[in-house]
Amino acid sequence: MLEVHGGLLFWTVLTFLILLGVLKKVAWGPIISALETREKEIKDALNAAEKAKENAEKAQKDYEKVVAKARAEAQDIIAESRKTGDKLKSDIEETARKNAEEITEKAKVQIEAEKEKALSEIQDIAVELTMKTAEKVIQRNINSADNKKFIDDTLNKLGQA
Repeated sequence: MLEVHGGLLFWTVLTFLILLGVLKKVAWGPIISALETREKEIKDALNAAEKAKENAEKAQKDYEKVVAKARAEAQDIIAESRKTGDKLKSDIEETARKNAEEITEKAKVQIEAEKEKALSEIQDIAVELTMKTAEKVIQRNINSADNKKFIDDTLNKLGQA
């Protein structure tokens, strides 16, 4: 089966130790140096990522503050617009009410003037009819029954006019 030979074992261990020494001098230093450099780079990257995360969180908070401020300003603008709109509405309603009152007063004055004019015309017509009746009565020298009949006819005509 398996036999162990002392000379071969010695030379194998010696070759292994020499190879290990050469590798330590030649390869192990650069490998460890490369690993240390890589470890430092990873730590630096993690630190940079942490700083970036902190900056992002700060930026997020600043953004939220700006958005909250913008919303508050928008609400203020909306409230001010509503207030201005309500004031404008009440001003327009007041102006419309005053205009309506002025128009109503002018209409009343105009109606009163038309009424006075109509009454004046009626009075002029009545005077004219009275004058014509008197003229006819004077022209006709008639008896009292004729006079009564003539006056009644004239009054009927006056009532129809």
